Amino acid sequence: MHRHQNFSTKIHYVSVILISACLLIGFSQYGIAGTTDPNLAVILTTPPQEAMLQPPSIKRILDRGKLIVAMYSGDTPPFYFTDKNGELTGVDVYLIKGFAQLLKVDIEFNRDAKTFDGVIRKVAEREADVGISKLGITFPRAMKIRYTIPYIMLYEGLLINRIELTKQAKGREQREVIQNLKGKIGVIARSSYVENAKDRFMNMTIMGYPKWPQVVEAAVKGEVIAAYRDETEIKKIIRDKPDIALKFLTVVLKDAPDPKAMVVAWDSYHLLELLNLYISKLDLNLSANKVLDNYNELIEEIKKKTRQ
Repeated sequence: MHRHQNFSTKIHYVSVILISACLLIGFSQYGIAGTTDPNLAVILTTPPQEAMLQPPSIKRILDRGKLIVAMYSGDTPPFYFTDKNGELTGVDVYLIKGFAQLLKVDIEFNRDAKTFDGVIRKVAEREADVGISKLGITFPRAMKIRYTIPYIMLYEGLLINRIELTKQAKGREQREVIQNLKGKIGVIARSSYVENAKDRFMNMTIMGYPKWPQVVEAAVKGEVIAAYRDETEIKKIIRDKPDIALKFLTVVLKDAPDPKAMVVAWDSYHLLELLNLYISKLDLNLSANKVLDNYNELIEEIKKKTRQ
């Protein structure tokens, strides 16, 4: 009997040692042994059951601790541009910063894309979580990514050479002449306006230029009879370059809405839902006039609503 009790005691001690060893190995895998792996750090701060509830598109961002945003390389004030202090700023910048703030993660802007379609590609290839750059909605793009609900509703606009417009009029109403324009029309290459021009100005030859200032320059030189983009860019020319505006008729096409949206990868379903909820809750009712005429107040409104 005594020999049996000694044997049981030894078994008990061995069991305790084995269980302790297993627990130490298990804890060390979750970082309690002082790991520097940031992913394990997240596991430590997130209860396992909570982490399991996070959809993949959200968990990826939280695990990384950073929202990666693709943004067109060219400045487009007041939507996204580098200010005199070298800081990236603008409506789009503050909008997406507010979303990162809600997720409680840092934000990184990837501005490698040299074209607007390049922004789409960055997101489609998962080099970025979100794309934002006053992006227009087109069918070819929608085949690769998913759009959020629009965060601003704009209209298409034209800068038309007055002399050429008069030549083509031949007694017709101005509206009819614009609808049936002939000649060359300038757009930014690999932007949504390439597709828009194909649909709307079928009698015109589409000329693509790398950036908007080059499109406007082509119009001034007479290389194209019209420059085509959204109303904010057309209105900025009237405001900032009155000498150019005198030579051109500026037109906002009220029958051609041009909503702008953010984009996510096609399978980032929950991230899309969160962004849609965020845009809806902000309720900014953005328009070209609100952005151009009340920029400072708008930025303060975004910062206040997103607690930046």
